[in-house]
Amino acid sequence: MEGTNAPDRRAVLRAAVWSAPVIAVTAATPLAAASAQALSWTWTAQMITSRQAQTNFTATNSTDDPIDVVFVAPRLQGAVELYGYGFGSWAITLTSTAVVCTATVPAQGSLTTPFLGYFTRTPPTTEVLVGSLTPSGSSVPTLTLTFT
Repeated sequence: MEGTNAPDRRAVLRAAVWSAPVIAVTAATPLAAASAQALSWTWTAQMITSRQAQTNFTATNSTDDPIDVVFVAPRLQGAVELYGYGFGSWAITLTSTAVVCTATVPAQGSLTTPFLGYFTRTPPTTEVLVGSLTPSGSSVPTLTLTFT
């Protein structure tokens, strides 16, 4: 027979069930923070003419684990209309408003692809292009194009 001060078996079971998720969430937080800080990028213009520009985007992972990367850029940015094409490990999805590029950057590695192209209906002199990167790197991806 159990004593009056002994814990109820159901109470012990409930306490064990509720404590497990708290431990799992706490353990996952440092990994997510480390991934965001370990991702860097470059976005450069390879070719610029009066009507178009071809660009290269590189994502670099300095961790020992692969990182899933998503780069998103609006289709229309000023006088520039963005179109996409993919090579290698990058997957490209075009919508009416955005270009979405996804890849898994290997541990201690980089992925580069000329997956973004720009066509100008009315050529500007200069246009600043922006995108977003997930997980976020040290800054928001931008590229200034000067058309000749």
